[in-house]
Formats: sequence, C-alpha cells, structure tokens
Amino acid sequence: MVTIEQKLTLFSKLLHQDIKEETDRKFYELEKEYEKISAESRLCTDKEANELIEQAKRKAESKKIELISKGKLCSKKETMLTKEKVVERFIAALEERIKTFILTPDYKSYLTKVISGLGSLKGYANPLVIYVTEHDLETNQEFIKEALMKIGISSNKLSFKQVGEEILGGLIIEDPALNMRIDESILAMLEENKDSIVEKITLAIGEVGGKDE
Repeated sequence: MVTIEQKLTLFSKLLHQDIKEETDRKFYELEKEYEKISAESRLCTDKEANELIEQAKRKAESKKIELISKGKLCSKKETMLTKEKVVERFIAALEERIKTFILTPDYKSYLTKVISGLGSLKGYANPLVIYVTEHDLETNQEFIKEALMKIGISSNKLSFKQVGEEILGGLIIEDPALNMRIDESILAMLEENKDSIVEKITLAIGEVGGKDE
C-alpha cells in the first residue's frame, strides 16, 4: 500500500518533471521564436543594407553620369573656345596678309576682276560716289576710275571719297539719290565668306583633335 508520503513524493517528482518538460518546451519555443525573429531581423537588415547599397550605387552612378556630362560639357566649351580663338587668330593673320597683298601688282588684277563683275552699272545715269581706302585713293584712284569707265560708267558720274582702313581694300559704290549701295570691299568679302572659313577651320580642328562624343 502506497503511503501518503510516497504519494506526495511521487507527485512531487511528477510535478517537477512536468515543470521541467514545460520549461524545456518553453525554452525550445523561445529559442525557435528567437531564431525566427533573428532570421527575420537579419533578412530585414540585409534588405535594408542591400537597399542602402543599391541607393548608394544609384547615387554614385548618377554622380558619375553627372560628372561625365559636366566633363563633356567642359570639354565641348573648351573646344568651342579653342575654335573661336583659332578663327580669330586666322582672321587676324588673314587681314595682315591682305594688307601686304594690296601693295602687290596682283591687287590690281583683283580690282579689275571685281569691277568687271559690275556690268549692271553700264550707262548708269546718276552720280556715283566711290569709297576707297587712303592707300587706294592715293595710289589706285585712276586705275579704279579707268576700270569703271571700261564697264560703261561715264567718268563725270564718278567721285571718290576716303573711308577707314578697316575695309582693307576694294571699293564701295553709292548712289546718294537712290540710297543705293554696292559693297565690294575686301572686308565685306571676308564677312560674306566667314561662315565658310569657320566651317573649314572647325573641320580642320576636328580632324586634328578628334571628334567630340
């Protein structure tokens, strides 16, 4: 027969065992829950970290593109400035060569060719004013007058006036009565062909320096 004391002892053991089992189970559940939470936390952290990394990558790529764009823009600006400087220097050098050219016999051939293209003025009725540089007024006035007479303009319709050396050479013809003006100066010729000159210089620079991307 089991005594009360034995029953109490057995009950105590069973209770202790139940408590231990329950405690172990709880610990196991807590460990699993912790592992789950830890895994989710790591996953969340990894996602956040990856997102931060991706954001940093996107930002870096955006900055890279921005820097490349700025670099290209600066490069293009520098190229444009270089081209402008080259064009300016070329025009300046060309003007210096023209100043030498007008002192040569070839300049008279040039004047003859220019004036021969003014055949539409043949028999012109109104007085004409011929504007030339100081050099041409002193050196080539008679030559220009004779060339104009050869295309059919009466000498008594012609008068000469001096203009600034900025026209470089050639002549400007005006009819004050009709407000008519024909600009056959070398300066006008340069201005008319400036775009073509710039295009050729730009092409030459491009061939030497390479094409812009």
